[in-house]
Amino acid sequence: MSFIGIMQGRLSPRPFPRLQAFPWASWEQEFWLAKECKLDSIEWLFESEKYQENPVWSLEGRAKIASLVKQTGVSVQTLCADYFMDHPFFRVPDQERRASIEILQELIEKASKIGIKAILIPVLEVSEIRSIEDRDCLVLALGECVQQAKEFNVKLGLETELPGQEYFNLIRSFNSDYIGAYYDAGNTAYCGFNMREDMEILKEVLVGVHIKDRKKGGESVPIGTGDANFLEGIPFLKKQGFRGGFILQHYFEEDQIEAAKQSLKFVNTLMA
Repeated sequence: MSFIGIMQGRLSPRPFPRLQAFPWASWEQEFWLAKECKLDSIEWLFESEKYQENPVWSLEGRAKIASLVKQTGVSVQTLCADYFMDHPFFRVPDQERRASIEILQELIEKASKIGIKAILIPVLEVSEIRSIEDRDCLVLALGECVQQAKEFNVKLGLETELPGQEYFNLIRSFNSDYIGAYYDAGNTAYCGFNMREDMEILKEVLVGVHIKDRKKGGESVPIGTGDANFLEGIPFLKKQGFRGGFILQHYFEEDQIEAAKQSLKFVNTLMA
């Protein structure tokens, strides 16, 4: 059964001009706010800044997360590893690539301890694939992490801005059930792609979906006001029996709680 979650930080005051950052001062409170909003889950955010201080990285931090999950009933099933935007697996010296592989291997094990079943690996913007060499480096690097993924039952979901068929072909090139697609509806709408058409192609390899809206060639906008084809894409996935997460990553300004509630209402309506 699928679930609806929210990106960590979306229930805290916005870190202007950014939309997303780890909420150091309020990450614990967000569990209670998510419960209030009737959200199923929070997608954990793992960034490069102070990554060793991220609660998921320490035994004490993971114990606190587990306690909050138990108290609130709000799960943590997915993790967004934005760390790898700053430390990609290609176009870097071998020593840096090796360090990133080791971080991911360790992250897989640590994340599994709090119930995480999918880790998003961003392969877009500054860390996008620009050549066959980049792709080959990525395949080799993540190939070294598949054993850990299998051992701890954690899937690695690649987020890209590739057209649907190219996206599917990239995932299949890994030849592993533990590497799939983590689809961002907003970023692909920006590129002019159609969510419903992409879901037809990616349904067999889909790990999770970010519910974000953007205008084609434009910025993020409130969910339902951009060009992402949610009206066909979400019902299609429900009909297909998609069992992953729909994670709210919506645009918001000041009233973060109301924005979350409205985004959740939009998705629930399409899931009905």
